Amino acid sequence: MTTWIIAYSKDGNTATLKTDSEQKPDMDRAIELVTAKAEKEYVEQDVEPTSDEEQTPATRLADRFGITITGISQA
Repeated sequence: MTTWIIAYSKDGNTATLKTDSEQKPDMDRAIELVTAKAEKEYVEQDVEPTSDEEQTPATRLADRFGITITGISQA
């Protein structure tokens, strides 16, 4: 197994999440992992998404927690 580091930005700071996987996690998997961590560790923001914006998992993560994924690299 390989250890992968998912970097993300929250409140102007960079944070990381480590995960073990045979293959590099794709962006969808990274979003799932960071969302699960955010649901446990962070308070949701009181922001109403705009109706003209497509609500992808990445935009929901940004709207709910103010988090954006910035990279995935091998440890």
